[in-house]
Amino acid sequence: MSRPPDRPAPAGPHPAVEPLPALTALRFVAAAYVLAFHFGTYAMSRAAMPDAVFLGYSGVTFFFLLSGFILAYNYQRVDLSERAALVRFLRARVARVYPVYLLALAVGVPWFVVWTAKVAPPLQTLMAASAVLAPLGLHAWVPGAACALDCPSWSVSAELFFYALFPLLLPLVLRRPGVTALVTLAAWATATTLAILAWNRYAPGLSLIAPTTDAAALLAQAIKYNPLMRLPEFVAGLLLFVLWRRVRLPTPLLLAGAGAAAAALVASVGAIPEVLTHNGLTALVWAPVILAGAQVRSGPLTAGWFVFLGRISFALYLLHVPIYVFVSGLHRALLAGRLDGIPWLTAALAAFLSLAAASAVHLWVEEPARRRILRPRAQGRPATAMPSA
Repeated sequence: MSRPPDRPAPAGPHPAVEPLPALTALRFVAAAYVLAFHFGTYAMSRAAMPDAVFLGYSGVTFFFLLSGFILAYNYQRVDLSERAALVRFLRARVARVYPVYLLALAVGVPWFVVWTAKVAPPLQTLMAASAVLAPLGLHAWVPGAACALDCPSWSVSAELFFYALFPLLLPLVLRRPGVTALVTLAAWATATTLAILAWNRYAPGLSLIAPTTDAAALLAQAIKYNPLMRLPEFVAGLLLFVLWRRVRLPTPLLLAGAGAAAAALVASVGAIPEVLTHNGLTALVWAPVILAGAQVRSGPLTAGWFVFLGRISFALYLLHVPIYVFVSGLHRALLAGRLDGIPWLTAALAAFLSLAAASAVHLWVEEPARRRILRPRAQGRPATAMPSA
C-alpha cells in the first residue's frame, strides 16, 4: 500500500525513538571482550588463558542479540512492506555497515594474500574465493572463505543475511512472539545437536575454537560462522525486545541473573560442548544485560566518553585483528622477536593502536560516509532549472 500523498515521509529511516545510550556503551564492552579473546589467543596458550577470557568470543552473541533488539525497537512502528520504507531501511543498513566493512577488508588484503599463498588446495581455492565473496557479504556461507579476509568480518556477512530477513521476521515476532520463540528454540536445539554430533564424529578430541587440521577447520567454520546457524541469536534479540516492551524487570535482578549465569558458564567451560557456548548459550548472560542496559538512563554507561567508545566499537571490532598482525610483524622485523617473552606488550600496543585507529575511522570515514549515503535526495527540480550533466 502506498503512502497517502498528504502524509510526509519521515526524516529518517524510522520514526524518532528515545536514545538508549547505555546499550551503545555496552557495544564497546562486547567488542573489547572479543579483542581480549583474540589477543589472549595470540599471546598465550589455552592452558594459560583464564576461562573467562576464553569465552570472549561470546561477544559476537551479544552483537547478534543487540542487533535484533535495536532493530525491533527502531522499526516497531514501520511497515516494511511499503517499498519506500523498505528502501529507507536498506539504505540505512548499507550506510551503517559498508563504509567501515569495506575499509577493513582492504586493510586485511596484504595478509590475506600472504596466507592464501602459503596453503595448499583445496583450502587455498576456498580462501581465495573470499576476495570475491567478502565484498558481497557472502563469505560466511563458505567454509574456508569465511575467515580468510579479516576473520571478524564473517559476522557482518551473517548480519547482512539477518537484515534481508528482518522485514519478514519483525511482523511475525510482534504478532506471534510465543510461537516464534518455540520455533526458534527448537531450531537452535536441533541445529546445535546435529553440529555436536558431527563434530564428535569427524573431529573427536579437537577444539572447535582452535582446530588443528584443515578438515576440522572447515567443519568448525561451517558450524561457527554459517548464518543459518547463528540466525536464532538474532531472532532471540527480536523476542527480547517484545519481552522488554511488555515487562520491565528490576535492573538489580537482571544484573544478578547475568552474573549468576556468567559464573556458571565460566565454571563449566570444560564440561559444556563448545558448540553450545559459541553458538548462543551465552545469551543467558547477555540477554539480561541488554534488558538492564535498555533501562539505564544515568550513571557511567551513559557518560559521553563511554558512549563514544560504543560508537567506535564496530570499527574496533573489524580492525583489531589486522592491527595486531601488523604490530606483531613489525616487532619481528625490527626487533627479531626479542620481546616474545613478554607477549602482553605486543597485545597492549596493538590494543592502543586499535582504539586510535577505530576513533579515527569512526570520525573521518564511518560517520561522514553514513551521512552522505543517508543524505535526502532532491524530490524535484523547478521547471526553469537547467538539466544537470
